[in-house]
Amino acid sequence: MDEDKPENPATVEDTTTSLGDSYIKARLKDQIQYFDQKAMENQKRYRFLKKSAIVCNILTTMVIAIAFTVPEEYKVWMGIGALILSTLVLATYQWEEFANYGAKWEKFRLVAEQLRSEKFLYKNQAGRYSSSDEEMRHRDLVENIETIIRGTDISYFSLMVDPGRRIDQRLGQGADVRDNM
Repeated sequence: MDEDKPENPATVEDTTTSLGDSYIKARLKDQIQYFDQKAMENQKRYRFLKKSAIVCNILTTMVIAIAFTVPEEYKVWMGIGALILSTLVLATYQWEEFANYGAKWEKFRLVAEQLRSEKFLYKNQAGRYSSSDEEMRHRDLVENIETIIRGTDISYFSLMVDPGRRIDQRLGQGADVRDNM
């Protein structure tokens, strides 16, 4: 065999048993599954609301256009239909702003990928986990994973607590604008 050839990462992963492996099984695996599941749930909700808004928007336009071609006695019903559909569009937009599924999807997906990245770096003894001291690698893994999870809790809380600030940030405005009013 050629000694210059790097080992297959799968081989390294299968043969390495360490403190980090027990941490990965006991904590990291569950956290990755949790963040993946939450990301998928929020993605489904976000996409459902957005698709509903698009469909209702298209149907509103069609109902208004058709209202010009129907007999006079149906025009009121067409107007009511257009009103209901446009109200649904507004409701889906407002529900998304309230529930914040898009931002939650993004946050949960980002954290899941960060956790996976740390796991693969550790398993392949790369980056900050390239030390040959197993205890140091394990300590670094635990500290990094717990920092990611703790940071997620804080940013998730701030995302949910102050939706007004979130909306201002999306619009590119800051506290300065509110203070000048």
